[in-house]
Amino acid sequence: MAAIQFVNVSKQYPGTTAPAVDNITLEIPEGSIVVLLGPSGCGKTTLLKMVNRLHEPTSGKILLDGVDIQSIPVNQLRRNIGYVIQQVGLFPHLSIAKNIAVVPDLLGWDRQRINQRVNELLDLVHLPLDFRNRYPAQLSGGQQQRVGLARALAADPEVMLMDEPFGAIDAITRESLQDQLLELQRRLKKTILFVTHDVEEALKLADEIIVLDKGRLVQKDTPCNLLANPAGDFVRQLLNTDDRIRQLSLVRVETVMKPLDSTIHSNRLPRVPLGTDLKRVLSLMLSPASDTVLVCQEGNPIGYITFEELRKVGCLSA
Repeated sequence: MAAIQFVNVSKQYPGTTAPAVDNITLEIPEGSIVVLLGPSGCGKTTLLKMVNRLHEPTSGKILLDGVDIQSIPVNQLRRNIGYVIQQVGLFPHLSIAKNIAVVPDLLGWDRQRINQRVNELLDLVHLPLDFRNRYPAQLSGGQQQRVGLARALAADPEVMLMDEPFGAIDAITRESLQDQLLELQRRLKKTILFVTHDVEEALKLADEIIVLDKGRLVQKDTPCNLLANPAGDFVRQLLNTDDRIRQLSLVRVETVMKPLDSTIHSNRLPRVPLGTDLKRVLSLMLSPASDTVLVCQEGNPIGYITFEELRKVGCLSA
């Protein structure tokens, strides 16, 4: 099921000669991370901001679970969509607990329920409970971004919009937050529309990548299929598809694995957890000379990937 649908959506700002978003039709599958990727000015942030009506389309329509968002009151729409931005946007005069509680408070939750939810979310994003009474200025950039993520999750929205959320953070913290987002997604299965201009971030996080250029949709596919079959020179150069080892190190095993079936005898096969990159999978295949690797969740096999499967998706093609 498509959680978000764009139908012939265009956006042209007053005084401009070309549309920022040009007649885009696409679907965002439920429970997936879909990354909007492209250079500055390609229309990715404009497209994202039309989902929660921070920008209104010039033409076309956007559906949320089959409902035209124009029929939903703006405040109601925004309270039901999580929104995380690069600048975090925490209220400096409010404690961390009150920042996280903003939307539940607007929705009229009782105090006990709000306090319980704040504690749950601090634990979920790996922040200690004594952060409740701190203020944003007392936190590092990475800690503030974790609070921003907790706030976006507070009312348990099905849809999350993330606009370059890790762009202003140092590389080590950024990688940690990416890993944490993937961990949360495995547990929560939100529908996440994520904007970035960072190719490595897109390849690491995405179930699907949407490549935009000059407001137009250039290609939409899984990370491996994009790398193997770029739609043209623009995508090929954007992704640097000649670097095969780099490709393997950036793509997660769950994007290409097959569900476990009765033909796979798992006793002696090497195993990797969800989130493992394909470079690690290839290393395991080569060292014990096994052409199959099991993929596990919490220690239990749930899928597998074969050497031939790596070749099929193109990551090892000549």
